[in-house]
Amino acid sequence: MVSALIGTDDGAPEPAATPTTAPTFAPTGLVELTVGDCLDQKKLEDGISSTVPIVECDSAHDLEVFASLVVDGSAYPSVEELVSLGTKKCALEFTKFVGLDFGISALDFQYYYPTESSWANGDRGIDCVIFDPTQRTIGTLADAKR
Repeated sequence: MVSALIGTDDGAPEPAATPTTAPTFAPTGLVELTVGDCLDQKKLEDGISSTVPIVECDSAHDLEVFASLVVDGSAYPSVEELVSLGTKKCALEFTKFVGLDFGISALDFQYYYPTESSWANGDRGIDCVIFDPTQRTIGTLADAKR
């Protein structure tokens, strides 16, 4: 579910770099995302809950879901914990997905984590999305090695 943009410190290695671009919005509605979904960022940011941001990957798009993580626990973690988990785990998944370490890749990622209200409704997912900061993408970035 897309709830807010951007865990716990479980000893996972720090990524070689951190995501450099973060959208300036926090989605207000919930959107179910699946690994492999491609997204139009303008539709995601428009603030209209009925807008579906998922587009065909063979058309121009801004973001692609490359990993979905599950946060354990019943109590809502702190935003700092969610940001730490998202940064570390998405960076690790990024390397597997792209075939190149995040720290030397020309590509970037961001992630969406649960808000307190979406957590209360059962949302435990962090969705990692990849993008090319220089242009929209057509097709998948899987195994892009760049």
